[in-house]
Amino acid sequence: MELTSVGDGVVAAGAYVGPYVGEVVQGGTITGGNIVGGTTLYTGYMICDDYTTQSFLNTPWKVSATNAGALNGTQKNTARTTGYSAGYTVQQDYDAVAWLANQLLLSQNVTNPTEQIDYSFAIWDIFDGYQTDPNHQGAVSGLISQAFAQVAAGYVGTNVSVFTPSPLNASQEFLVVKSPVATPEPAETGLLLVDLTAALAAVFLLRRKSIRGLN
Repeated sequence: MELTSVGDGVVAAGAYVGPYVGEVVQGGTITGGNIVGGTTLYTGYMICDDYTTQSFLNTPWKVSATNAGALNGTQKNTARTTGYSAGYTVQQDYDAVAWLANQLLLSQNVTNPTEQIDYSFAIWDIFDGYQTDPNHQGAVSGLISQAFAQVAAGYVGTNVSVFTPSPLNASQEFLVVKSPVATPEPAETGLLLVDLTAALAAVFLLRRKSIRGLN
């Protein structure tokens, strides 16, 4: 995976918000700080679901890929929190952020700075336990409520893939909508790992502690 830009470059609370743009490469190797060889599986939008780690320019690493609708326990955001995730399972959390990722990429949202901010922070807030609303309009919590309502109604994020860094502290975790990672058949919902190489460009997302207490 190589993140080639930070999208529109919209910044809120000291962080670039999604979606970003990049590509997914399977089978490449890391040589001299670059991805060499491999097959390009996907080029397009990528959405970060992890605010607590940082990603850096031209820093390659390997990732595992799983379907958001059929987790296997290797994903990064599996710790329970006392925030929005309280009362939900990890699978429900990932289905909720998958729904938000799909909504972010709708034509009326994907290039709208206000919507980019609200959807990005809704995704981050689900996993980090904070209630951060940079636009101060209450939209973030509303989006989170909508997402979990969709999950309660049966939504499953089968068209979203989760690209988790290996090791976990190597980078942020990213979501790709309509990505090349297929939905597992019922008998195959255990381990689904794809050996991918990732190199992420300038994201420079600040750690959440830098905006602790922002409402």
